[in-house]
Amino acid sequence: MKLRTYALAIALAGIPSVSMGTPALADDPLSYDDPGMHFKAPDGWTRVDVPPGDPNSSDAHPVAAFTFHAGRPDQRSIVISIQSFDGGLEEFEHTHESDMRSASDSAFIEEHTKTALENGMPAYFFRVRTGDPSSSRDVERNEYLVIDTKRGIDVALIGAVGDLSAKDAKAILSSLYVVVYPRTRTN
Repeated sequence: MKLRTYALAIALAGIPSVSMGTPALADDPLSYDDPGMHFKAPDGWTRVDVPPGDPNSSDAHPVAAFTFHAGRPDQRSIVISIQSFDGGLEEFEHTHESDMRSASDSAFIEEHTKTALENGMPAYFFRVRTGDPSSSRDVERNEYLVIDTKRGIDVALIGAVGDLSAKDAKAILSSLYVVVYPRTRTN
């Protein structure tokens, strides 16, 4: 996987750099699992190696990334980011929205809906458009925000505007499963 592809996915995700939980090494390269969550990218996607985050930082950092059609005009990326967070879902959503607007003058929130994941865990779904200064195409993020009582989790599908409908994006992200993070775990 080209470094440019990974860098683009991370840059488009607008993610700075927490190590909360040690992900289990999955037998399936399309899966990410830790004590509080599970995600499986659809068939046809490719996992991208993600460097470990700073264990002393409370900032969000990517823990897994996947690409589809890497290097092609219709390239898409899924980036899973986790950060320490001990507040409620609404507080996490508000902070995330504020950070998005601060990071880009061109951020336009097209959809912002309180919903639930397939397993019933409360979440927010965002559909956000931003300009990409490195290309002539605008970028669209479709993402779920959810908390597991210890961490804020952001699972973002990133691609060019118009490549996917909200319905298609939700289907691609539908395997996201989050539970309450085990209180007895220290990592």
